[in-house]
Amino acid sequence: MDAQARAATKADVSEIVRLYRQYREGLAPERGGGVHMLKETIGEPLEVAFDSLLQDDSWLLLIGTLDVVPLGISAARIEEMPDSSLLAAVDFLYVDPPAREVGVGEALLDQIVLWAGERGAAGVDVRVLPGMRESKNFLEGAGFSARLLVMHRRLTR
Repeated sequence: MDAQARAATKADVSEIVRLYRQYREGLAPERGGGVHMLKETIGEPLEVAFDSLLQDDSWLLLIGTLDVVPLGISAARIEEMPDSSLLAAVDFLYVDPPAREVGVGEALLDQIVLWAGERGAAGVDVRVLPGMRESKNFLEGAGFSARLLVMHRRLTR
């Protein structure tokens, strides 16, 4: 099996939308998932949103494949920090559950890190919800460590 990641193209948008919807569905039951979905995810119409990201040079939209079958997606962007240094922020990295642990996630993350380094980023941030232990372990195994915890108190039911 050959796991790879490549820059997405307009021809990939329907697969990206399909996988992104799976990603969002998976967030709903997670601790913090409801607020994250409202505040941090891409809204409809997804086709238009992803077409726009493909045309924006500050974003990287990737598709991960296993033997050329699309099974993962990720998006990252470059942000300028107050001291003018750059930071890559991963907005999402998702691999279809049956395709996890075969290298698709690693291929996506490797491409993001390479892309960020080529653009002079000082680091890469990836957000993980509190209950997503497998994601946290995956990122720690790739050399990432927590740098911030966001605490939340719900005021309405």
